[in-house]
Amino acid sequence: MAATAPMMPFLRPLRLPRPSTVRSFLNHQFSTTARHAQTQSSQASADPNFIASQTASPVYPPPSFKSLARPKESRSSRRTAYPRKERAYPTRQPSHSPTTYTPLTRAPITPLSDELCAPNLPYFVSRTPSNELPIYLLRQRGGSLHLTRVKKIDGSIEAFRDALREELGLGEKEATINPITKHVILKGHWKPQVEQFLRKRKF
Repeated sequence: MAATAPMMPFLRPLRLPRPSTVRSFLNHQFSTTARHAQTQSSQASADPNFIASQTASPVYPPPSFKSLARPKESRSSRRTAYPRKERAYPTRQPSHSPTTYTPLTRAPITPLSDELCAPNLPYFVSRTPSNELPIYLLRQRGGSLHLTRVKKIDGSIEAFRDALREELGLGEKEATINPITKHVILKGHWKPQVEQFLRKRKF
């Protein structure tokens, strides 16, 4: 009994709360609910998306948002259907100096007598490996100076130079010999004339 005596006050039923306590609790709960509802209403009034969702029409998207229909004919096909007008260029006029073409086949040449032909001459001109006469055209001083060079000369080069000078009617300074390469240099383009000179002498 001594052990159960102190617990008896705790087993007694509690008294009802006082009326002032109940009123204070109800006022606090009502004020909290009203403040939460006011906060939601202020947020809804400030959110444009919420306003738009409340005022949107049941048919979405509205007609103003719809794009226009795509045309059946594209712009690229319109450009190809109406091409640009072609520009007419003037025809090329012929030059004042017509171009001379060398025939592929050489004209026959009547050779000289045997005494005036190779190998009875003091000089001899050998042909190239492609069986061509070693006559070359040169241009110097930017193309203003034309020269003709004869290579592969054996024997007396001076006799060959003098024979060419007499045949072509050249001066002493217009037909010279290069002392290093042993080539005969003629002033001007004389390739057809030199080739005819050599062919007449059976080179």
